[in-house]
Amino acid sequence: MNHFLLINKPPGITSFHVVKRVKEVVGIDKVGHMGTLDKRACGLLIIGLGKGLRLEEYIIKLRKTYIVEIIFGIESETYDRDAKNFSYSNVEINKNIIESILSDFIGDLEQEPPYFSAIHYKGKRSYELARKGVYVNLPKRKITIYDIKLISFKEDIYPKALIEFTVSSGTYIRSLVKEIGKKLNLPTLTSFLLRTKIGKFSINDAILFKNLEREWKDRLIPAIKLLDFPSFYVSSNAIKRIKNGNPITINDVKNFYFCENPIILLNEDGELLAIAHFDKNIIKPDKVFV
Repeated sequence: MNHFLLINKPPGITSFHVVKRVKEVVGIDKVGHMGTLDKRACGLLIIGLGKGLRLEEYIIKLRKTYIVEIIFGIESETYDRDAKNFSYSNVEINKNIIESILSDFIGDLEQEPPYFSAIHYKGKRSYELARKGVYVNLPKRKITIYDIKLISFKEDIYPKALIEFTVSSGTYIRSLVKEIGKKLNLPTLTSFLLRTKIGKFSINDAILFKNLEREWKDRLIPAIKLLDFPSFYVSSNAIKRIKNGNPITINDVKNFYFCENPIILLNEDGELLAIAHFDKNIIKPDKVFV
């Protein structure tokens, strides 16, 4: 099986819980998610089945879009509601002030992950250490913010803003919200987080988690539909070489043209043979699926 499922994860359960349930329903052990969501977060999860798991390195790099509710005037050690201690401040903020600084965050940035994250430090998860009062300054990571849109703003004792972010893989939205607060010199809290898109796939394409058992068979997505790499049909006499992981030439491929790597190799029926890369006239399989 080289397929995927798109799942709409509800808040309150972990991504691991979703994977465990998919294993039970589908009846296979090789199941995994292509990018986790925090327990409190909700939205789109891509679940790989069988050999589809081998495409994780490509899928994990896809752009992601989130909608986040930010509360101004409240902060916590976790940067969100999943905390024991909160601090409160009176703040003055309006829609125009927020809009005036959002463009400052678009582009390439270096981001420091939150203390409460799943990143390993000396054999332990950072959040495990933070829960014991040990706060580790994790190495900054390079991220890209492609787009930011203010959807709505609500004046209140603690004002709220709904903002849409389109970001690169590895971006911590909680940290981004914290940085927005620093820019405004105001405390901020991530109150709600929804992932709406991964690559070209939308939450509108996803199965509600509660409907998984009833709908999964009709909602399987072939691996080739998840990737936007150039696709080429391979002549039948070259398929055996691909199965053995051996290189072929561009003459073994129909209508080959020079493009960006990687590429997808298909048989004459349109079934996935391999993810490959080419160098001059030689095409070498990287991941074989037959």
